[in-house]
Amino acid sequence: MGGFLYRWRRLLITVLVVMVVTVSLSLTARIRGTVIGLSNIINTVVSPAESSMAFLGKETGTAISSVGDLFTLQQQNQELKRKLLEYNSMKLELAEVLAENGQLRGMVGLKKNLGSWHLQPAIIIARNPDSWFNTAVIDQGSRSGVQTGMAVIVPQGVVGRVVAVTPNTATVMLILDPKSGVGAVDVRSQSTGVVLGQDPVTGLLEFQLFSHKPDVLPGDVVATSGLSEYYPKGLLVGQVLSVSKNQFGLTETAIIKPSVDFNRLQTVMVVESHPSGTSIPPIFGGGQS
Repeated sequence: MGGFLYRWRRLLITVLVVMVVTVSLSLTARIRGTVIGLSNIINTVVSPAESSMAFLGKETGTAISSVGDLFTLQQQNQELKRKLLEYNSMKLELAEVLAENGQLRGMVGLKKNLGSWHLQPAIIIARNPDSWFNTAVIDQGSRSGVQTGMAVIVPQGVVGRVVAVTPNTATVMLILDPKSGVGAVDVRSQSTGVVLGQDPVTGLLEFQLFSHKPDVLPGDVVATSGLSEYYPKGLLVGQVLSVSKNQFGLTETAIIKPSVDFNRLQTVMVVESHPSGTSIPPIFGGGQS
């Protein structure tokens, strides 16, 4: 037996090597198949997750980009709002400058038309909220020649008269004040009467007529009559809105809308002196009789 093995030892070794190699290859193929199978399973499981992560990454990037765009839009919106505010402020300033320029032109025109009159320009510096339609304070006083009783006017008509004076300021009683009586005349019919403040809320005036049968109609222009010790003749007062009789039917009363916008008063003229017996030219709204 020992001789047989010795004699065929090379063949036996060769057969054993072949068998070992064959078994190894078989095991390797099985393991590889298992590994490939596991890899396929893992890929099957992981692939949707990878796709989801890729989708989430893409959406996150899009969201981050959108947030950045939104922030940029908000900045642009704030900048546009700032520019719009600046534009509106400039527009308001321009409107104020144009209004002031128009008022100054009106004052210059008034002084030109009333060349023989001595007019003192003044600016309203205070108005009491409790008596907004009754009085106003101007920045000219006795040092500028302003005295009590002087009429105060603008190109549109009568403002009031000076009732108190300090060296640097003066208080003006507006014609809207019920205590401010203004001798007046209907320019068309020459019917006369006195104008009083009526309603501080509406800012209307009451024209109490002297005649029992006055000829006053809605739309008529009313001016100062010159019969008052305070107001020269021909200053425009306002326009008649309506006419009515009193409860006894003996006299008539007219409601007048003032020619002056008392809510926008800024610059006025104090009539310090004027030629006796003269009246305002018709261009100012008064009439000569």
